Amino acid sequence: MRQALLLLAALSAPLAAKKADQPPAICPEPVKPQLFVSPIGEPFRPKGDSDDPVKRWFDQADRDHDGKLTIGEMMLDADRFFARLDQDRSGELLPDEVHAYEDEVPEIRLYQRRRDPDAEGDRKARQEERAERRKAAKRKPGVPAYDGAMGAGRYAFLNIPHPVVAADSDVNRAISAAEFRAAAAERFRELDSSQAKTLLFASLPKTPAQLAANEACLARVREQAKERRR
Repeated sequence: MRQALLLLAALSAPLAAKKADQPPAICPEPVKPQLFVSPIGEPFRPKGDSDDPVKRWFDQADRDHDGKLTIGEMMLDADRFFARLDQDRSGELLPDEVHAYEDEVPEIRLYQRRRDPDAEGDRKARQEERAERRKAAKRKPGVPAYDGAMGAGRYAFLNIPHPVVAADSDVNRAISAAEFRAAAAERFRELDSSQAKTLLFASLPKTPAQLAANEACLARVREQAKERRR
């Protein structure tokens, strides 16, 4: 029996050593915060190296501050952002108001709505968004839906290149408050893959920008370790 235990320990030792040699998944050094685009499209830019834009959004949306974000709170947060975008108080987001939003978030780039009557650019952007959403629907629960992130999707939980235009469900170039709320509810459900009915800050996925920043930090730490060993 003792010999069997010694043999098992000998066989497991190389595996343990190999595991210990693996680099950490999270950079041990401070990572510079990145732009965050909320599920409904609101940009949160870093306010210093110690700021966390995602936490700022979460705390703002979590109206009762119980540490849990519900679908109702997500929809109320959408109402608040809609009111800010609806500059003429018409109850709809019209092209000029969408253009103003795009000026605020230039990271959208090619997914901006065209500024002329030709809506071909809009249709193309929506087709690409729908294709990404169909791909995301086929993924297993808990698997992030942002491979090949585009536009605002690089800075968000979901790969939606233009989160405001994507709310225009009837494609009439006017986004109603009801459409905006419905989009918020749909995106909450996409994030709530476990169907817990609440989102916790600790369980939120990382955005592609956050993952890239972490990987860049890890690469720098590994290079510094190599230099020290020389």
